[in-house]
Amino acid sequence: MNLLAKLAAPAAALLLAACAATPATQYFSLPDSAFVPPAGQAARQTAVQVILAEPLGQGGLVYQTDEQRLNFARHHLWAAPLDQSLAAAFSNRLNRHGGARFVPYGRGNGLPVLKIYIEQFQGSFRGHTLVSGYAQWPNGRTAPFRIQTPQQGDGYAAMVNALSQGVAQAAEQIGAY
Repeated sequence: MNLLAKLAAPAAALLLAACAATPATQYFSLPDSAFVPPAGQAARQTAVQVILAEPLGQGGLVYQTDEQRLNFARHHLWAAPLDQSLAAAFSNRLNRHGGARFVPYGRGNGLPVLKIYIEQFQGSFRGHTLVSGYAQWPNGRTAPFRIQTPQQGDGYAAMVNALSQGVAQAAEQIGAY
């Protein structure tokens, strides 16, 4: 019985340590990333394709921890592929400007394609988020954007909300071209 008591305490400690070492995975959706087809039909439709810089397509949220380092979250993940969520969010935002109609890439075959290249899509140790890249219209014209939005509050949920505001502002700049 004495040996059993001696083994039970370390086994319990090991079990507790294992539970504490594995944080629960959390999934995040970008606000306005469920595509809503615009009312009515426009003569012109354009597909929106988002092309992410290589590290952004790994599924985790990105946070810049200092001037040189980026942290790619392993337990704070996008609920859907980020390029698809951004294509829907940009389409929704661009449709609110009127004129042409936009649909996420893959929902319309043979349509002209607006390509949006996302180079940075991250939170920052400085208290803001950054959305930067450029859009390339079907006629070859390009529209660069670099949007910083203040993050209101701490944590990944606040970061996702600020990133969504950055997408809205980037869409305004792209739509103005």
